[in-house]
Amino acid sequence: MKQTYSHILTFWFKHRYFSDELFKSVDISLAESSQKTINDLGIIIKPFPGGFNLLAANPELLNSLDDSSPLQLYIYCQDPLYINYTELPSYSLRDTILYFNNLSAGSNPNESFTLHQSKFLSKDDVIQLSSGQINIPDYNPQNKYHFTDASGKEISSVYVVQTPGNTGSFFISGIEQSLVRAFSANDEILKAYYHPKALWKKPLAVLELFAGKLSEQNKTNGKVDYRICFDNRKTTWKYFMVSPVYQKFNNLSIINKAKEQVFLPPQKQLVHQNTSALVFESKIKIPLAEFSDENFQLVDNFDPTNRSGKIILKSLAKASSEQLFSDQSKPVENVYSHIYI
Repeated sequence: MKQTYSHILTFWFKHRYFSDELFKSVDISLAESSQKTINDLGIIIKPFPGGFNLLAANPELLNSLDDSSPLQLYIYCQDPLYINYTELPSYSLRDTILYFNNLSAGSNPNESFTLHQSKFLSKDDVIQLSSGQINIPDYNPQNKYHFTDASGKEISSVYVVQTPGNTGSFFISGIEQSLVRAFSANDEILKAYYHPKALWKKPLAVLELFAGKLSEQNKTNGKVDYRICFDNRKTTWKYFMVSPVYQKFNNLSIINKAKEQVFLPPQKQLVHQNTSALVFESKIKIPLAEFSDENFQLVDNFDPTNRSGKIILKSLAKASSEQLFSDQSKPVENVYSHIYI
């Protein structure tokens, strides 16, 4: 007899950089412990470009899972440039990881639940990666600290050892990989993702699906939609007009399609091999995008009142995500996109 499956969940990876807003270069894999779980419960995960579907042969068995053992999925990105075109505040390729779970997902019917608090993922979704040691910020030896997992279950003191000397360092051991939440009294002060193996192919993100929550929403709403929304990076654009032909103009401006001056007046600057260039810098940061309907024009003698002027270049090249320039000399680091014309 052919087995039938119920469509429990569709998960979407959204990204504003792309015109269709689907983050298609994302791949998923299961943690080793979760692979056995889905086999035992008759669960199938079917990826598609920009997401995956979760199907279950016996949906009622989802409630049999202990909430201390969620389904754990690793999210990888196959595009090495994602770090350039994605807004990832406080994210480090080596020391941090993105973390999401469905415990805080709402229960409104006919909606797609976003698994982070802000409209797009933020620094709150970026947590430290730990293979054992957890350092408490602003440690105070007078305070009492305790640790829980994602569901709020306290981690036994048997598995938590503080290093000598009141340094604020604690070692976690003897537990499976999971989110570790550190508390001082009732205040959460730190979140870290604990993985016992120091050598590990670190994913972009970890997604934990708590089956009880998923089952509850599925019974209320039918098929559940979850999503994670990535924002595209915004940079300060700089146009370098290096061709000598532009030097003959005395009053060049860059305007947008609304005929607004969105770039500062040009400054002369020496570039490679003492070549002189006219440099236009955007007044605000501009989003990087796979395809953009924004259009910038180079005009001479632009009149802001009449919004008129002689068009020199009808459509300027747009910034690419392939190369970014970071200026760390300023109090607030700024990221630039350089475009040479």
